[in-house]
Amino acid sequence: MKLNSREYIRISVIYTAVAAFPPLLNLVIRPLIEGFDRLDPADFSRIEIAEVITSLAFVIAIYSMGNAISRFYYDYLDDRKGYRQMVSGIFNSILVRGAFVLLAAWIFMKPIGRLFTQPELQDFGSYGFAAILTGISRAVNLTAFALYRNEKKVRLYLLLNFMLGGLRAGFQLAGVFLYDMSFTGYVYGTAVGSGFTSLTILGYTYATSGFKLNHHLLKPVHQFARPLSQYALILWAIRFADRYFLESTPNELGIYSQALMLSFGIEVILQGLQGATQPEIFRMMKEGTQQNIEGIKKLSNLLMAQSQVLIALTILPAMLYCQIFKTDLRLAAGFISIVFVRYIQRTQYVIFSFPVYYEKKTKFYLYLNSFSLAINLLLLYFLVPIWGAYGAVTGILASQAFMVAGVYWYQNRIIQIPWNLRKLMVFPTLILVLSIILELVKLQMNSEPFLPSSVLVAAIFAGQAFLYRKELREIIKGKWSQYF
Repeated sequence: MKLNSREYIRISVIYTAVAAFPPLLNLVIRPLIEGFDRLDPADFSRIEIAEVITSLAFVIAIYSMGNAISRFYYDYLDDRKGYRQMVSGIFNSILVRGAFVLLAAWIFMKPIGRLFTQPELQDFGSYGFAAILTGISRAVNLTAFALYRNEKKVRLYLLLNFMLGGLRAGFQLAGVFLYDMSFTGYVYGTAVGSGFTSLTILGYTYATSGFKLNHHLLKPVHQFARPLSQYALILWAIRFADRYFLESTPNELGIYSQALMLSFGIEVILQGLQGATQPEIFRMMKEGTQQNIEGIKKLSNLLMAQSQVLIALTILPAMLYCQIFKTDLRLAAGFISIVFVRYIQRTQYVIFSFPVYYEKKTKFYLYLNSFSLAINLLLLYFLVPIWGAYGAVTGILASQAFMVAGVYWYQNRIIQIPWNLRKLMVFPTLILVLSIILELVKLQMNSEPFLPSSVLVAAIFAGQAFLYRKELREIIKGKWSQYF
């Protein structure tokens, strides 16, 4: 299969732009609801804890069905009846798991509340069920988006993503200004906006695929997804751990969570890029990995380059954006660089995971990520009391480095792919090391964060120009020849 670079770039741009829409709306909403007479850093710390609860509900409800539906899509291309049963069954299984999460939350409502120190969070019933419903809706939405990418239903993908972003943003504002000027208003608004989109998706799914739950057909799907779901739970634990250790200092958590919110925008956009890349790589592997090795390498290099350029383009604007705030949320600018660059590790992990996912060798993730969680928790326990939010960042960077090294080693045991390690491993790792050094210098000298961040951005662009100088010369030469 010959790679159509122009078509890939067109699709990846579309997916990236659409994936960026909800985070961009969030950039508009945050300053509107923040202020001395509105929400302050402590309120945003509670929003972050509610988001962690949403994420847990999402992980349990989705059970890695987004990855599963992307992979098993290719097994049912010639079996339309089985395909419809699979699609309908996957969405029904999400709803069943979501119902169990709601039931468990209702039974253990008081013990869950006692996990927190802030009185507002101890009253779990006032916000917890809305957060869980948001997680279930997110599971439905993201599974559908993964399916539509594989089916190349670009218009439907665009429509529902814009619908999700617009409705969620609108109801978040309505929740804060019309329901309750607190984090609960925001949480309820998010639940309503996300719920409308998921109901639309479910209606469309049942209209086209029927209402089915074939346990025999779903058995291999769940076997494939089980280790990935366990991996997702471990990732959730890593994500929850740093927030939990910081929950007793709401102001610091609120500032840190603002940087995380901006980084989540990066994560969503990268998911759009990865969503454009995964189907193409899987198609190549279906036709024969060795025959398409150059196309696989080229797509992987493109994904890594796009990720780093995206991170470099967004660091300084995100820091400037933080200056809009009136409260201590302005201090989030100091965390932007170190929080953003960790997504370089995430892209490395995704690239080396593609062959593992395709070969359905997902059981390995249980062991890899269990060790990663142990590393993260150990570092958080010792470092957060000393370094605060920087201790949390250190734990994440260290555990993710272990994950990247582990998945790279295991992938090489399954399929030998001669990756371009300069582009995928060496330079990205140098950027991570540079970001840590610059962060230490900034803290030691107590300097403004913009100068070290500017140095980091310049280093990323210079490195990309050097690594891809041949490709850039070809592009420039091609453009020049059009006019002369």
